Amino acid sequence: MHSGKEAIVLIHGSDSKQRDSGRGLLTEGLLKVPEGVVVTQQGPITIQGASGLQFQVTRHEDGEKRSVDVYEAFWADLIPSLTRMGLRARVLGGLELLVYWGFSGVWKGFLRRKVLTSSLIVGLVFLLYWYLTTLLLFFSALQQDPTFPAMALPDSTVSAANSMLKGLARVVAPVASGLGGWKGWVLLSLVMSALPIHRAVDVANLSHRYLTDALVGNGVVGLRTELRSRVSATLRAVVESGTYSRVTVVAHSFGAAMAVDVLADFRSRSGTPIRLVTLGGPLELLARRADWLDKEIQRCAANDQLIQWLDFYSDEDWFCTKTPFRADDTRLIHRPIQQKASLGARMSGETHNRYLGDARVLQALLEPVPAPTASAPPASEPVNPRAA
Repeated sequence: MHSGKEAIVLIHGSDSKQRDSGRGLLTEGLLKVPEGVVVTQQGPITIQGASGLQFQVTRHEDGEKRSVDVYEAFWADLIPSLTRMGLRARVLGGLELLVYWGFSGVWKGFLRRKVLTSSLIVGLVFLLYWYLTTLLLFFSALQQDPTFPAMALPDSTVSAANSMLKGLARVVAPVASGLGGWKGWVLLSLVMSALPIHRAVDVANLSHRYLTDALVGNGVVGLRTELRSRVSATLRAVVESGTYSRVTVVAHSFGAAMAVDVLADFRSRSGTPIRLVTLGGPLELLARRADWLDKEIQRCAANDQLIQWLDFYSDEDWFCTKTPFRADDTRLIHRPIQQKASLGARMSGETHNRYLGDARVLQALLEPVPAPTASAPPASEPVNPRAA
């Protein structure tokens, strides 16, 4: 028999560069990992312009069947990559990142949080290393080609930036000269490829631009506004279709920030219950840099349409922290994951990418909608547990 139809909407992390690549990893896990059920793929589905895949979940115990459709809210095509920009743009952008993250409130009390401290230190080391190699390239280019174009700096910062760069030049130029041979550059390239340095820098740049709603290109709309609009459109198409008894939003890595930002204000005429599952989210770190995100976290948690928030995190994942819930609410649940990972796996970010294939995560995603009790109100009239 069929016990209802559910949907999963994946908000991928910054590592997903192609449409549906994150959904592919999630569906691969759903088809192979869970115990106690058999998951079979049925075919494609389209709901109000949102494209997804249909799956049938059959429970071993009693043969009960239910349908689960999986969608992806894709947003990677909207974000800029600082590490792939021109050399002058990287020098300016890197300097801006160092100021934004180096002189901020994220460092307050960081010694009291072991995992957060590890995340901050690793991220800062990666950023400093990347910026040093960028400066080496820049001053090496200046030495080899005196006609190399000078940087165009904004009038408001030209004096301070030029002064800082001149000071850096006195330190960096001799090193750049020493690395003029191919062996020096090969060594730097090997280090850059062995560690997720480019990824860490691009995430730091994405976070900075999102938290400040920086303009996208030459447009008039900020990055946060663009990403919220893209994610919200997919989620609203699925929720307001009236097709599903429950919609689960799965948000990995930086996608957790967008999920919280969208769900804090999300209301739907359909009244479809929404469950949020965050995987390796950096919300605590980002909220320390931007006060508005901390308020969005609390507003998301208080959303009446949100029936549950499962927050999966791992102390072995140095690119995330436990989400800072403030409310004493039974809907908000932390789920720690022990990974027994090596130092290399933690520094490379391998532990950060394991969630979509973790059996505990996948089992939670396939948990059926609880049967209503006699005292429960109708599904169309969600109740705020705090009001009881």
